Amino acid sequence: MKLKEFDLWAYKLELDDSRAFTLESRCVCAHFERHFKGLETESVYRVVVKLSEGDPRDGTLETSSSVLKYYQSFDFDSFRKLNPIEKKELLLSKLYNSLLSLCEANGWAKEPFEKARSSVIEERFLNSYEVSRKNNPNRSMVASLNAEHTAEAFRLDIIVTDKSGKEIYKNTVLSEEPDEFFFNGRIGRIRWESSNVLNYIAKDKSILETIRFDEQA
Repeated sequence: MKLKEFDLWAYKLELDDSRAFTLESRCVCAHFERHFKGLETESVYRVVVKLSEGDPRDGTLETSSSVLKYYQSFDFDSFRKLNPIEKKELLLSKLYNSLLSLCEANGWAKEPFEKARSSVIEERFLNSYEVSRKNNPNRSMVASLNAEHTAEAFRLDIIVTDKSGKEIYKNTVLSEEPDEFFFNGRIGRIRWESSNVLNYIAKDKSILETIRFDEQA
């Protein structure tokens, strides 16, 4: 089984506060996941670090349905006083240090976790990435789907450049809460119908948007 998913859960907060914390933490965890190359384990595919301001289970582990849960203390009042980048730094630190403890407990190699953490820091916590890229048939244009996952929103843009690399088209085709439950199933794909007609297609293969370019582009 391959470990590839990570979460930070504020499991003792009121529902609205817990939800707000999840949205703030998901962009950091998703960024980490994107750079994490996976780790073969005996029975774990997901780690959930369960955070509270005090629990007798702090420092303990439990596993159910291939999900490993690790209880850790967290100062939410201090967290709320931080600026956005400081919050991301603290969230990454809590995730990473928890995972290092789990490496010790389970005999996991630390290198994949170290590399993922370094990549997030090198990208300055900007979780922006290219989902896909397609050349048109005559190779005069390139279309790409670009995603940006922040603490406030997930946005998906179609960007088209000409053969010199100049941007000639950009449009946001999806803007949603930064929670994969809402946006993952709505990420479509791009397909060139011809050298000057680009379609944005939903997962059910319906055409969501058609973009037409000048024949000479």
